[in-house]
Amino acid sequence: MSDAEATYEVLTSQDSRWVIESIHPGQSAAMSRAQALLATNRHAAVRVNRVAGSGREEIVFQQENTGAGKAPVTISSIDDAAVCDTVTDLSSVAARKTVGRILRRYLAERHILALELLHNYNHLRELQRSDRIFDQAIHRVGSLQARAMEEDAGARVDLLYRLAMQRIDDARDAGKTASYLTMLNEEGLPAALQAIEDAMIPEARPYFTNVVLADYVDQEGDWDRKLSLVLNLIDRNPDAAAIAHLDGICAEFMEGPESIKAILGPQPDLAAALRAMIRISTGRHDTGRDDNAPMARLNRAMAQYDMPLTQTTLMERVERALASTRPLTRENDAADRDAFIALMGELTTHGGLLGGPAISDALTRRTRIVLKNGEDDLSVDAAIDGMLERLPSNAVRLGYLLDLSRSEFGERHKPTVLTTLLRVVESVSSVANLLPADSSRQALALAVDDLRRRIGDDALGAEIGVLLAKTLGTIMDEVPTPSPAFGPAAPSAGKGTLPDITVPHRKPSRRELPTGNIIFREGDPGDEAYMILSGAIEISTRIDDTDTVLATLRRGEIFGEMALIDSQPRMATATAIEDTVLSAVPQETFKKRLQWLAEEDRMMSHVMEVFVARLRQLPQIR
Repeated sequence: MSDAEATYEVLTSQDSRWVIESIHPGQSAAMSRAQALLATNRHAAVRVNRVAGSGREEIVFQQENTGAGKAPVTISSIDDAAVCDTVTDLSSVAARKTVGRILRRYLAERHILALELLHNYNHLRELQRSDRIFDQAIHRVGSLQARAMEEDAGARVDLLYRLAMQRIDDARDAGKTASYLTMLNEEGLPAALQAIEDAMIPEARPYFTNVVLADYVDQEGDWDRKLSLVLNLIDRNPDAAAIAHLDGICAEFMEGPESIKAILGPQPDLAAALRAMIRISTGRHDTGRDDNAPMARLNRAMAQYDMPLTQTTLMERVERALASTRPLTRENDAADRDAFIALMGELTTHGGLLGGPAISDALTRRTRIVLKNGEDDLSVDAAIDGMLERLPSNAVRLGYLLDLSRSEFGERHKPTVLTTLLRVVESVSSVANLLPADSSRQALALAVDDLRRRIGDDALGAEIGVLLAKTLGTIMDEVPTPSPAFGPAAPSAGKGTLPDITVPHRKPSRRELPTGNIIFREGDPGDEAYMILSGAIEISTRIDDTDTVLATLRRGEIFGEMALIDSQPRMATATAIEDTVLSAVPQETFKKRLQWLAEEDRMMSHVMEVFVARLRQLPQIR
């Protein structure tokens, strides 16, 4: 064997002697194996020897393992994963969130974000060398994706391996970022985004933007300093595109337990930490005297800009903590009870609770434990009543119950939730019953708008949601402008009317409708209900002479049922906004199903009928 045909031995230290672990034809492969062995923390030291053709040995690498004896870093348990079909998907915020969760310990040990890992060649190569954790993560994510997509797990894992290798190659060939880092530091993110747009083809811009941002954050090693770099960019008056990028990065800081602990600083107990996260999510946290601390600066950013990803991540952390059984304080049950009630107050907004269904679910479950008397947990009814007693107005109570009806808890205990919701709706007979009598006009407008956001696609059925929205819309003389979430105005009647759809035998029948057809108008008599087989239907109503879109329904959803329950005119207009196929259910068939419901579940049938009657009787406040 000549010198050109040298081999490379990887050796590990065992009981003060060197033992050959593997032999490789090239130095690069041997070095990769050595780094992987060091990452396991199972060997006191690792060495690479070059063995020439003459038999002469030369040590080319040797390193002691300062972490030897420590428990090896492992993946974290997760129950779902963002689906990735292309290498571009690996850069999405959803994919970064998945990586941040499953590699939480790995990232924390290295003080890097998933953004840095997925867009930096050195970080990716180091992960690849840690072959055990690399393989475990890909197999776990692949199995979760396969389950969600109902695909073969082996094929999914193979796809993820290919995407990971492609991402490593892309990171190696990404190009220089130094000039863009200078621009970020001196001019801000909008200028850097414009420079990237000018220099690159459209397909390359999104990935390279993340590479630049990853290298920018990677300039610092401590969590608070990394966040400070991001906040420096927020301080430079970013535009909407820049804020969208920065929001995703800030959300990553809020996702990691170690990073958020470093940013929040020492907290006396869990309740205090949750209070800080709730208040930061809405930009109202009292951060003390140090206005330049990262937490204070993040709080100001949340108050100034729309950062939904960061807010959602914070609220998810709050929800997970409340859904657990961890004590809120370090004291006793009475202190936990007081802390819990105080957190409810922090979560209260104009027409419900921050965090939507998940928070309403978590609070209700914890109420059963925290507010119990004696050893037994509260019943479901008592827990919901306990929540309602501590909410400040009917507007908040109604929003809470609407959210709860869409949660896992609400689905499991639907009769109780519907009955309680009926009781609250029944009490809202005037504007004075919605909020306290001394409430300002602005407070009323905010409460009505907040409730509109929560009604939408609720568990009570499409038309009941529409009617609730209309009732709220007419409860004040000046209805606030609906938010963009409600979509554009409904198409006018001139865009086409559904032709006569009566059929001889009144059996469920198929309807094929082109875009723009109106199925029924507000005020029409109702003699059919409909299920959407394909396409989309827009539900709209007239509020103060303005067409307002209140719901968009798609495949599998039912509409038009309310007029069939009580034989009253339609309360909204239904329009096909895509080429749509419906299954029409005649009134006679629908009535037979209601009769069956009455025979099988009298309470639910009664709740439905009384609820519809009460809603139709609500006065319009003029």
